[in-house]
Amino acid sequence: MTAQDVDIVTEQVPRKPRIALMGEFSAGKSTLMNLLLGCDPMPVRITATRVPPVWVSHGPRGATLVREDGNEAAFDGADISEAPMAGCELIRFSMDSDILNLCDLIDIPGISDPNLKHETWLLLMEEVDCVIWCTHATQAWRQSEAALWEQVSQQIKGPNHLVVTQFDKLRSERDRARVLARLEIEAGDAFDAIVPIATIDAINAGVDETAWRNSGGAALIERMVAMLVGEAEAMAAAQGDVNAPAVEETEACLPEAVTTLARSPEVSGAKDDAPKVTPRRVRPKAPNPVRPSSEELQDMPLRALGGGGEI
Repeated sequence: MTAQDVDIVTEQVPRKPRIALMGEFSAGKSTLMNLLLGCDPMPVRITATRVPPVWVSHGPRGATLVREDGNEAAFDGADISEAPMAGCELIRFSMDSDILNLCDLIDIPGISDPNLKHETWLLLMEEVDCVIWCTHATQAWRQSEAALWEQVSQQIKGPNHLVVTQFDKLRSERDRARVLARLEIEAGDAFDAIVPIATIDAINAGVDETAWRNSGGAALIERMVAMLVGEAEAMAAAQGDVNAPAVEETEACLPEAVTTLARSPEVSGAKDDAPKVTPRRVRPKAPNPVRPSSEELQDMPLRALGGGGEI
């Protein structure tokens, strides 16, 4: 992505879209965040009550603690779990990741935890453009989730996606089909798309395109690319730009490391001349990347950010 491309995107989009990852405790949000960030580990095994929402944006690696009184304090330690959390309502975390050139990601802790102040994340909803709601496949879309989503969904213009995490835990095709059919009935009208994903399989797919697609990772990234393209256009139009960029022009500004946008007529059930966006996954910048195994991924946050249960 050249400096000229960056200037074009900056002119077209006053600020980056903000996508929040939400869901109940241990729904797999932080592991999914790791996948989106290119497997640079976020804390997946820390106690939800210890960490407030984490706002991740592009920049030099570092963390800033935002206090309840509005004061901010930089945290220079390598282990965020060792930062003083008393009175901290938000962590702003910056790092270098391709997807963060396109959007900010906000990891909101398990919002079903009674020890977490709801005011902390409810106020944050005013800053959010889109939501990826994570629900665990084996207990997908519980009544408590539906109630929470009904509470906040009116504030989020979307598009919003329901991501069914750990889909590989459903062993049979019959079970998977039944869960998706039930979700379509119970939550289909509440979300723009329902996307199942075996997150660890997606992380472990490496350069195996078949494994990557079978994991559901390709479908999720394709949805996110469409989401970001739509947000870029909407924001440009909202600023009164009568020459808001077409989808093709906006796509041209996306980093190649995040997505390769290919036009192909080979779409199942589509007309031969119908365009198809075929993005590649977010990958580390090193050539021929080797993704960490599921064991390594789960251990990384323990070494870097302390122990506990997944957010």
